[in-house]
Formats: sequence, C-alpha cells, structure tokens
Amino acid sequence: MKLNITLILFFISSVCYSQFLEPGLSVGLNSYSGDLKRGYSISDGSLGFEVFNRFNISSHQTFKISYKRGSLKGKDRVNDNLSSNRNMWFKSKFSELSLKFEYNFLDYFDEIKRENFTPYFFMGIGTTLLKNTYDRDNPVGKNKKLIMNIPFGIGFKYLINKQFSLAIEFEVKKTFNDNFDLTSGANTSDIDNITGLTLPNSTIQNFNKNYQYGSGNDKDFYYFTGISLSYIFYKIPCPKNSAPINSIY
Repeated sequence: MKLNITLILFFISSVCYSQFLEPGLSVGLNSYSGDLKRGYSISDGSLGFEVFNRFNISSHQTFKISYKRGSLKGKDRVNDNLSSNRNMWFKSKFSELSLKFEYNFLDYFDEIKRENFTPYFFMGIGTTLLKNTYDRDNPVGKNKKLIMNIPFGIGFKYLINKQFSLAIEFEVKKTFNDNFDLTSGANTSDIDNITGLTLPNSTIQNFNKNYQYGSGNDKDFYYFTGISLSYIFYKIPCPKNSAPINSIY
C-alpha cells in the first residue's frame, strides 16, 4: 500500500512539474548559403520573426514548436569572370513550421537553487514553404515549394525575475533542395551516373556555356540568428520537494 502511494505521488509530482508552458516571440536575421554564396554570413541577412511555445518537461529537457516567417536573398560574391558573366541574384520568401528538442546544460528550472542562465543546444525537424519572388530583375511567378529541413543550433538563455526568459540563438537549417537561389546543376558525385546535365542537340564545339549553371552536388542551407523573449508560467502550481513527514511529537 505504501509503495502504491509513493508511486502515485511521484507520478503526480512529475505531471505537475511537466506543466511549464513558455510562449514567446523571436526576431532576427535570415541568411543563406548555396551556389551563389558559400558559408555563413550575416551581412546580407533579411529580417524575420518567429512565434513559439516551449514545453519544459524537466529541468534540462524542452520541446519547442515554432512558426517562422521571413525572406532570403543572395548574390554572386566571388570576383571572377564566371561570376561577372553570371551576375546572378535572387529574393525569396518562406514560412516554416518546426518541432525541436532543446537540452539545457544547467539546472534552469530548479526550484530550490535555480540558475538564472544556461547555454543549450537543439535539433529537430521542420517543413519550409518556399516562394521565389525575384530572379535578378525578373519577378518570378507562382512557384511555391514545400520542402523538408533539419534545424539544429545553439543558444543562451537568461532568466529575468524568474518568469521571463531572454535568449540569443543561432540556428542552421539543412535543406534537401538545391533551388533556393534558382541556380542548380548536374550532380557529378557519381562519375558513372551523372544526373541533371542536359546538352543541346549540337556538336560539343558549338556548345554555348550556361553561366547560370551551379553545382548539383550539394543542397542549400539557410540560417536564423535572433533574440527571443518568452514568458514562463505554471499551468498547475505544484510544490517541489515537499515531504509531509514532519510530526508534532
């Protein structure tokens, strides 16, 4: 009987503790890397925002569901003849829905000795609705694409007045699409099975180079660097580490 009561109390305390809800809002810059620009850079970032809710299931473990909107842009940055001839730039808009798991390195929600900051990392899965809007000076028509992405990154949270959480975050999105920048090409990773390469019906001597050509061997990435503010509240108040074993005798 005592064992059953102990298990029930443990279950109730766990459920109460898992009722931390944390809605919030992020603003920041979105940037891209692909055929036109290699690597991360915030210099050509575009403004974006995110609304989210965290479900803090323990001191260290959190699930976060979020909706993000923003825009992306990019242009040739290498100063060589090929880039000068291609002279490519683009603009796009996107909407994103994602589910991420976060791990807090410090005991951020400890009720007895609460830390007021913690670094954390996260990863998850998401979907992106991409709409290319400009290919150079040419408006692009209806071309919405729904693609998968894998978000991951790091962040730092700081607790304000035990209820507000201020965080800075760097997020990388690995996509499975090579057309964010409207520039793609042949996949030559398997030399015996090249895909995505088309030649005109002419001799190779008369073949005109396509200066819009990119690489088909890798996919595009995009990034979010932002700051967020969220509010932490208890859905069900529940004392922690209470032990009703004291006696007046």
